[in-house]
Amino acid sequence: MLILDDLGLHRLTAQQSADLYGLILNRHRASSFVITSNQAVDEWLSLFDDPILGNSALDGLANASYQIVIEGTSYRERLSPHRALLGAQGGD
Repeated sequence: MLILDDLGLHRLTAQQSADLYGLILNRHRASSFVITSNQAVDEWLSLFDDPILGNSALDGLANASYQIVIEGTSYRERLSPHRALLGAQGGD
């Protein structure tokens, strides 16, 4: 299993786009991917330097995938030590 965490924080360069495409192509149907992102899947195409390459890569991923959308407050925010301090001071 390959885990790509926080996909979409930055637009991919031409080399990164080609590398990600090759990775998806080589692993398609051979092993699992888990991809996390703060962007919706329909926004991922704009990350690729070449839209044709991006379409092909995303098509390969979408062919046999499940999408889980999690909404709500950030888990990281709930674990923040600053939040604990605010709660101790009566700020919560």
